[in-house]
Amino acid sequence: MEDKKNSDIPELLQKRNFLGRWSAFFINRHRVTYLLIIIIFFWGITQYSGLQREAQPKVTIPFAIVQTTYVGASPEEVEALVTDPIEKKLEELTDVRRMTSESIFGQSTIFVEFDSGSDIQEKIRETREKILDISDILPGDVETPRVKDMKTGESPVLVFTLGGNQEILEIQESAKKIKDLIESVEGVTEVALIGDIKREINVIADPQKLSVYAISLQDIKNALIQSNVNLPGGDIKLNEIHYNVRTIGRFEKVEELNHVIIRDEGNGKIYLKDIATIEDGYEDTKKFVRKSVESGENPSVENAIAISVHKKESADDITVRNNILEKLEAHQEDLYPDDMKLEIVSDKAHYVESQLGSVTDNAKSGLLLVIVVLFLFIGFKEALIVAFVIPLSIFAAFGLMKGWGLTLNEITMFSLVLAVGMLVDNAIVVMENIDRLRFKGLSSKLAAEAGTNQVAPAIMASTLTTLAAFFPLALTPGITGDYIRSMPLTVIFALSASFFMAVTISPSICAGMIKNHRSKERKLENPQKQKYMKMISVVFVFILSMIAFKDWGQEGIKQYGILSIIMAVLFAFVMFLKQFKFKGSHEDSVVLHYYQKCLGWIVTSTKRKWLLIVLIFLLFLSSVGLIPLGILKVEMFGDEDMPSFYVEINTPQGSNLEDTLEIVKQVETHLFRIDEIKHFVSYVGDEGTDMWSLYTVENPDVPNKGRIIVELQEEMDRERSSVEIANEIRNQAKKIPGAEIKIVELAMGAPTGSPIHLRVKGENLEDLEKTAKDFAEILKAMEGTRDVETSIGEGVPELQVRVDKVRASMLGLDNMSIALSMRNVIHGIEATTFRENQDEIDVMIRTSKDRLRTVHDIEKIFFYTPRGEAIPFLQVAEVVETESIMNITHEDSKRRVAVLGEIDAERVTAVEIINKFKEEIKDYAMPEGVVLELGGEMEEMEESFENMMNNMILAAILVYIILAIQFNSLTQPLIILFAVPMALIGVMPGLVITGNKFGFVAFVGVVALVGIAVNDAIVLVDYINYLRGTGHNLKDAILETGKTRFLPVLATTITTAGGILPITLKEAFYAPLGIALICGLCMSTLLTLVIVPTMYSILEEHKQKRLNKKIKEIDNVI
Repeated sequence: MEDKKNSDIPELLQKRNFLGRWSAFFINRHRVTYLLIIIIFFWGITQYSGLQREAQPKVTIPFAIVQTTYVGASPEEVEALVTDPIEKKLEELTDVRRMTSESIFGQSTIFVEFDSGSDIQEKIRETREKILDISDILPGDVETPRVKDMKTGESPVLVFTLGGNQEILEIQESAKKIKDLIESVEGVTEVALIGDIKREINVIADPQKLSVYAISLQDIKNALIQSNVNLPGGDIKLNEIHYNVRTIGRFEKVEELNHVIIRDEGNGKIYLKDIATIEDGYEDTKKFVRKSVESGENPSVENAIAISVHKKESADDITVRNNILEKLEAHQEDLYPDDMKLEIVSDKAHYVESQLGSVTDNAKSGLLLVIVVLFLFIGFKEALIVAFVIPLSIFAAFGLMKGWGLTLNEITMFSLVLAVGMLVDNAIVVMENIDRLRFKGLSSKLAAEAGTNQVAPAIMASTLTTLAAFFPLALTPGITGDYIRSMPLTVIFALSASFFMAVTISPSICAGMIKNHRSKERKLENPQKQKYMKMISVVFVFILSMIAFKDWGQEGIKQYGILSIIMAVLFAFVMFLKQFKFKGSHEDSVVLHYYQKCLGWIVTSTKRKWLLIVLIFLLFLSSVGLIPLGILKVEMFGDEDMPSFYVEINTPQGSNLEDTLEIVKQVETHLFRIDEIKHFVSYVGDEGTDMWSLYTVENPDVPNKGRIIVELQEEMDRERSSVEIANEIRNQAKKIPGAEIKIVELAMGAPTGSPIHLRVKGENLEDLEKTAKDFAEILKAMEGTRDVETSIGEGVPELQVRVDKVRASMLGLDNMSIALSMRNVIHGIEATTFRENQDEIDVMIRTSKDRLRTVHDIEKIFFYTPRGEAIPFLQVAEVVETESIMNITHEDSKRRVAVLGEIDAERVTAVEIINKFKEEIKDYAMPEGVVLELGGEMEEMEESFENMMNNMILAAILVYIILAIQFNSLTQPLIILFAVPMALIGVMPGLVITGNKFGFVAFVGVVALVGIAVNDAIVLVDYINYLRGTGHNLKDAILETGKTRFLPVLATTITTAGGILPITLKEAFYAPLGIALICGLCMSTLLTLVIVPTMYSILEEHKQKRLNKKIKEIDNVI
């Protein structure tokens, strides 16, 4: 009798496809299924434990940095003698996108940006080869150029400060002990001290005695070098024993320097002690480090030394940090006294833990919410079976991530959160189809086999289309592409795993756990028990919803705020309606009844069908029109609450460390008034370092610069965001005279430049400077701009030594010898080194700097001819006080001045400012030879958006190809792809309503929608085709599909949206992507349920008319 009943079910008559046979293998072998589950769990756990943890993905920025030091040279000299020849040689490199350089006092820095996709390590090697080729033509006293690359993972994993009331030298001794200990920790590559004073042996020559004996500083240097050597003498065999011979002559004591012979003449030897004094001391202070100290109601600042710790690229941030802290704790008594304090001021590992923890909490919330949604739509056991796919898929994804070389960072974790809701989509469709067949009377085993076999091709197509949408994101070029590449790969791994679970493990578990013949007429025998079970289900949904939306960062009752209560009540109310109001199966629900009635009303009228399509088209135009109308703002990356920011201080050129320190102290006074600040570290004469330092470019001493790195309290412990606090400090800084003070706010996302970046290019520096300053004034006058400045800066005080070449030549001198003499007197000469223990101590020769206090003192200097004669300064030269430019920048070997600026993102966008700027300069008379190029955020955004548009087009093409193969049709894929513009109808208004802007993050969501939005349409079209293949007419097939597939379509949409809802509400950076997906998917689903059947009807009716016309033509011919 049952066989006869089963024979009436057409699904059993369907031919087994490959996926159906695959599924049946596991359904009939439960032990194999359970073994596979155990293997996946253990494999995932072991691979997860081996994944490297870091804050953000490592991004190799396609730059080579060539840095060359030329002590004492002016920017013009550095440009002509160093930058120009190096640039000319580097022009021979291939795949160079842009080359920029900066020539400043004593240093040349060249940035070579290569095309995205270039092998950066190979390009670095080629760059080093080019530099070696040119080293011979650079000035002899130029240091060897250094070439390095840039990686976002190079920032220090830890930064400590060691401070106290002691002298800085005493603090320094303890800091060195700490440095040595940390360097012994596995995974640590470098430990740098900032604010320490370098020990130095100074040979202070007496100018008068030098003049009497006609001895130059170079003579002293030569004598010291010759006296301070250990030289090998070869090997010798004596008495059958082989000996290595070495001549030992290096200094072992400082006192030995006194007895170095400078000159040996007939009238006696001249020793170094005769013409100079030896001082064992320290170099001049070049930078200060100050750390804020909380001491009750009287906070203060103490001098400190910063200790910056870098790790190996492959080492785990958290493991290295923990090992360092363990070692420091074990040896604390031996490192520093109790009245010194070692504090962590920058902890990348803590940030990693915090961010990964936050995303993990959101993943747990998403998982719980998905279970709630599943429970609302399907039975309790079915919901658990479907939800079981999520952890299995994630564990499998961990294994694939490890094999692919991905790390566990904020982007990959977010990708898993993004995938949580989608992971169950396939399992929902399979489970709902199995349930439907069980309602018809099939056994659980037969229903599992037939149900999976029927829908497996469709869910495979929908999975492939989703993967096709994410795949192009992995091909995105440039820095932004490198930054997000791990996202599509992680989603692809997780969704591929979920498809495998949906067609193998889920049906197998279902066949074993769910009872046979679950007839829809079957009810619980005890009505009272049934009522209690319904009430329990409502309470269960309420509790799960409360947990899903709780604040995981809080403790106790504080975890459950207004959001969790509102959402819990909402979902519990929906469950209550389902259990007590909408009785019977989902096929009897009021919502489905009205949906079928509406669908039938539309598809039975050609006029109404076309009217609906026109209406959808108008809605689409209205939605995308929000951007050009300015209603939806556009930006690259939005502002987000960050744990720290910088205060950058620039005192006028020529200021000394003490001048800059006074300004820093005034800023510190304001910082102490803000309770939300946890601590701050002030660097005077140095830019400092912390976990946000993407890369380090070595700069010469900058006594007029300072930076304060401000660390805020945890987000939950303060009422204001980092943006609001930064704005308060910005307003207070305006009241401090005598310096330019800029607040630099940090941002999430790939590394980007200034929002405003104008490039003024040409050859005439005066024209470039004037034009750049004019443009800067125009930008400053615009509402919403701030910190507008030109790269050329203000003039630097300069003393020019002008040589009388004729007189100098007559006396045996030239420009080079006079210039070198001036440098030696002012900067001293590094003669040799003195080794003590493991330290190399520089031996410097100099005359007393104290005597060079005025221009008149410089004029008392003597120059020495090759014959040893002393020539007074004024006999061959004069000193002229003037002003020189601070720097000279190039782009592609042409001179360039940049105009940089920030914006108030709450009021304007970079796009609006640039568009307004274009209008302002329409009538500006540009000097001849001067060219303006617009860069900054707008340039980066245009490039990124162009790449994303290409990704979207490629995704659509891939989706179309997959669908054309799946449905063996060229027109049906077009019906399905129509879901994408319908999704955009929800995206743009959704962003506007929620107060978000359309940026790169939102664009990623739009590209993802190309694959996600079509899934519902695939399910509908596939089932309509199936019904028509079993003999249903067009209208009946459409209405039956709406009735049968309404639940899985709605469930998959809500689970996908629900999985990403918690992180959308809690994480501002990912909110635009979440809003784009949720609003786009919800709108697409609602319209798909109507539009896809409508368009299917139109195309099929048109096809039928053409067929009837051909038949009629054939009949007429016959």
